Amino acid sequence: MGLLERTLLYAGLDREEFNALKDDALAETRRSLRVYSLFATFLFIAMALFELATNGHFAQNIGIYFVMSAICAFVWAVTRHMAPTHPNLILPLAYLLVTTMYMFALILTMLHTDLPAVTFIAMLVLAPFLFTDRPIYIILLNIAATAALCVLSWMFKPQSLAIGDEWNGITLCAVSVAAAIFQRRLRFRALAQARQIRYLSEADVLTGAKNRNKYEQVAAGYPSLCKRALVCAFADVNGLHETNNAKGHRAGDVMLQAVGKALLDRFGSEHVYRIGGDEFVAFAPDAEEAVIERDLKRISAALSAQGYDISVGVVSGEKGSMDLERMLADAEKEMYRKKELYYQQPEHERRKR
Repeated sequence: MGLLERTLLYAGLDREEFNALKDDALAETRRSLRVYSLFATFLFIAMALFELATNGHFAQNIGIYFVMSAICAFVWAVTRHMAPTHPNLILPLAYLLVTTMYMFALILTMLHTDLPAVTFIAMLVLAPFLFTDRPIYIILLNIAATAALCVLSWMFKPQSLAIGDEWNGITLCAVSVAAAIFQRRLRFRALAQARQIRYLSEADVLTGAKNRNKYEQVAAGYPSLCKRALVCAFADVNGLHETNNAKGHRAGDVMLQAVGKALLDRFGSEHVYRIGGDEFVAFAPDAEEAVIERDLKRISAALSAQGYDISVGVVSGEKGSMDLERMLADAEKEMYRKKELYYQQPEHERRKR
């Protein structure tokens, strides 16, 4: 991938890193949209009311101000109420807002041919900061809008004003292009850093599972994620302490990684938590307990073939009547019962802690 492609399409990042940040970029764009669209709504209403109250110089703009306030209010309402469940709406709304602002500035240019295109110039400066997306898109939008300004100024304005608008528009467009590249590079790198910090605060780096901190944050919300039932699995790695003592902590780390990978492959990265040195909790929303039991037996057999053993307690609860704390306690109790049985076997007795 060339430097130009990486700069224009991926804000200076690698393609994989950029794609991994799409959700974060959408969330940031949504926050920006909510702020800017609400501010713009009240600004346009205030401008219209001011012109009505003073019968001012730009009374012909009143209708445009009210239309713009309605569009901005629409963007705010959809961003506020629909975008959380329909994230695919966020970028179209962002482009709608920016395009509408440019159209507003161009209409003012046509209505006031005796004035320089100050509003349009302001939009060129502001546009790169309104949302977070590939730099190439805002660059193309700004170039298209600047070209429209140059054509309209040439057609409808006196030559002296037209030349000024064209010169200012082209100059500020170049500045806006540079700002779009630089700003998005900074924002995506900031998103990448924030994502890394968040990962380190929530993930168990050794196994790839979520850590206890994340578990404490989200565990209580699992009943609300279910439509029918919830299955909880409480797993413990047998013999970790003995492996660390006999073979070293690196061997123990490999054991934990193997167990973590097996659980992640079955339950998914969002539902597996390492809550202690050798303990894992996994959740399966709307799964059948019998299916989970069968899959865990398969996982246990596969791990045994590698020389590792786990004890797992599995408990399920129905939507509307489940007591999550009781479920977790019962799953842990069942895990300890199986662990006790494991160490009662002669070949494991000497390894019991």
